[in-house]
Amino acid sequence: MSRRVWRSALWYDDRVMQRLSRVGLISVGLVGVSSLVGGLVGSSVVAGSSQVGDRLRSYAQLMQTIQDEYVEETKSERLIASSIGGMLHTLDPHSDFLEPREHSQLQERQRGSYYGLGISVQAIEGNITVISPFEGSPAHRLGIRAGDIISRIDDGDARGMSIDEAVRRLKGPKGTSVKVTITRRGYDAPLEFTVIRDEIPLHAVPYSFMVTPRTGYVRLVDFNEVTACRPGSPATCEKELERAIHTLKAQGASSLILDIRDNPGGLLDQSFAVANLFLGKGQLVVYTRGRTARDESNYITEGDSLCADLPLILLTSAHSASASEIVAGAIQDHDRGLIVGERTFGKGLVQTILPLHSLRGYALQLTTARYYTPSGRSIQRDYGSTALEDYYSASSRVGCAAPTGEPKLTAAGRKVYGGGGIAPDYCVEPETPSKFVAYLDNRRAFFDFSMLYEAEDKITSGQVGTAGVRSQQNSARVRPIRPDFDVDDRVWQEFRDFLKRAELRFTEEDLTRERGALRVRILDEILRQVFGEAQARRRAVEWDPQVKKALEVLPQATLLLRSPERYVAEYGSAGDHGVRP
Repeated sequence: MSRRVWRSALWYDDRVMQRLSRVGLISVGLVGVSSLVGGLVGSSVVAGSSQVGDRLRSYAQLMQTIQDEYVEETKSERLIASSIGGMLHTLDPHSDFLEPREHSQLQERQRGSYYGLGISVQAIEGNITVISPFEGSPAHRLGIRAGDIISRIDDGDARGMSIDEAVRRLKGPKGTSVKVTITRRGYDAPLEFTVIRDEIPLHAVPYSFMVTPRTGYVRLVDFNEVTACRPGSPATCEKELERAIHTLKAQGASSLILDIRDNPGGLLDQSFAVANLFLGKGQLVVYTRGRTARDESNYITEGDSLCADLPLILLTSAHSASASEIVAGAIQDHDRGLIVGERTFGKGLVQTILPLHSLRGYALQLTTARYYTPSGRSIQRDYGSTALEDYYSASSRVGCAAPTGEPKLTAAGRKVYGGGGIAPDYCVEPETPSKFVAYLDNRRAFFDFSMLYEAEDKITSGQVGTAGVRSQQNSARVRPIRPDFDVDDRVWQEFRDFLKRAELRFTEEDLTRERGALRVRILDEILRQVFGEAQARRRAVEWDPQVKKALEVLPQATLLLRSPERYVAEYGSAGDHGVRP
């Protein structure tokens, strides 16, 4: 049988959290126990093992009894799919049964593209709401914005439509069109857009920029096919990470901040390719060990580093996982750069995606190996005594606590630990919002307030943006803003008035005490909605405590690169520098 097998170091992202919220009850439309078992374990196993056969007959009898006797009518496919998921989750939290839609989404993510409009949507109070357009996408070019409510798709009413149905209708072959009707806050009439579907890149590097005259910043959000060139690629190969680094070096960057916060992972060979950009030739990046020789691999760099001379800092968070941790572990173990931020998630298992030949479109995501950092660390966190929901929940955040596994040594003799993520060299926990700010956030106050603003009309490719023309025709209340926008006294008064109109609880003491935090949230949300994520991040580095710490310790990163032994003598081991803002 011919099949494509993906080796991935992939952490469960929003897809898994959504499935947990459905209590694991997945309807996959299968027709019975025998065809399912044949697809999963093969006819030879079913026919050749009387013990397995007996158990399967017991399983079929149990299914029949439930269908005959349960208080409500049940569907066999629902029960079967649930039992498969439960079976796989007894192995580990990362093995899973992928139905066709999920399998397709995973392949899209790994390829780094899909066909559609280029927006992310979410159901908010029964409305299909645009969360963000992807910069440069067909939707973005036409002026569709975060906060827009899609009221109609072609000739169908979108109100009350499920997210799955909306996405199915919005996606389609390249070059085809879809008409969407938009309701936008502050506009007197709906906006109509005819969008031509196109290939939408799922960028691994959505943006990069100079954070100081000599320091470049790169945001890396995924490890997919467009992230970096694999070792051995032609010399002309240049993918998103190489392209961003070359651009920053041309702009004068002599040091680099690589931001992998909340990066859930991706393809194993892409973590190897990324690490290869920073490590020297012949250095071990990661090794895997499984049940068979097929699952035992040593990943050793093959070429000279593009960035051998750049002092490096990695930014990590509690949701940096898997492939992100492979890169962080290799950089730390070889004393190549410093890690600033939070201790990472702790996912040290490798999955192989196994398409099921008798169940078209379905696949197993099965753990087939464990991976280890160059020093021999397994960074997998404990899951044997933890409920699945707790394993992924925010309560698992460990902040600046060091892992408690077996100690190992880096190349320069720094002490590091496995057994629960990568501990940063300089731990900086993110700022926790006050109860008042969290209250406003939970009620979407900043999101709703920001929708009262509209970007200044721009001329793109010789044409005035559609949304800009319509905004002037439909409402005099929509005001243009610029990228240097700030929350002045006028905006502050408007925010106060907005809180009153929305009947949100506040006191003048709340506003005075939290003015700094509120300014940041208002500014960030308005810039994000009007100009996109990149512009918002350019401004956010002004107050981001982890970026500020990274800039502060760049001299130490330079010392570590030039003289690891001297760095150890002056600053000690990894994880010795806990910082709480």
